[in-house]
Amino acid sequence: MDKTSKDIALVTGAASGIGRAIANRFHAEGITVVALDRSEADLKELAREIPVIPEVFDLGETAEIPALIKRITADTGPISILINNAGAWHYEPLIAITEDRWEHIFRINVTVPFLLTREIAPGMIAQGAGSIVNIASRNAMVSSKGSTAYDSSKAALVAMTRTAAGEFASDGVLVNAICPGVVNTPSNDDLLADREALDNYLRLIPQGRYGEPEEIAGVAYFLTTRDANFITGQTVVADGGQMAFSDWKSLFE
Repeated sequence: MDKTSKDIALVTGAASGIGRAIANRFHAEGITVVALDRSEADLKELAREIPVIPEVFDLGETAEIPALIKRITADTGPISILINNAGAWHYEPLIAITEDRWEHIFRINVTVPFLLTREIAPGMIAQGAGSIVNIASRNAMVSSKGSTAYDSSKAALVAMTRTAAGEFASDGVLVNAICPGVVNTPSNDDLLADREALDNYLRLIPQGRYGEPEEIAGVAYFLTTRDANFITGQTVVADGGQMAFSDWKSLFE
């Protein structure tokens, strides 16, 4: 996708973690960032750091999403980049998950990206260019005990990525997904604080470390650049080699 000074990127879950890193990277590249998050305090902190357009919104209010996009684009013009980063997770055994919990995780992780894509893609199609990047998870491909709803929702997001890419390909709109492994973000603070668990888990990652939010942001930015114009419908795994290679010997050292 050819960039212009008028590019507008909408980043969801932009106030912390990977979303914050993406907002920072896009701003550094001269792109106007609409930073959407439900935390007004965190958005204000981000806005003090870089000049974003802050949008306080609870994505769980899915019925309000069409009006939200109409309001944003009325002020900014067409959105040329959509980063579906906001996510929800909950860990408990399959037999303990309530229907409400299941539906909430799917609403945030699948329905919200669907609705945002549905509302924003027509503007991209009209412009003949655009890029959508869905932040999924390594769990879309390799499941973990106690994360049935999360794993299932991220797999669904990857599937939606492929279908949307095929439907929009002839219109110049790219759709791709990123599947991060464990990344050093506030959502992983509990795991990072457990030194024994950390040391053991790092044996599963060939690079021997967790990822950094800025590294995922770099992949997201690349997928919106001209260098990625022939890449669509793809899922980029960024996990330090964990899925590609298992060093079983190290687990028994």
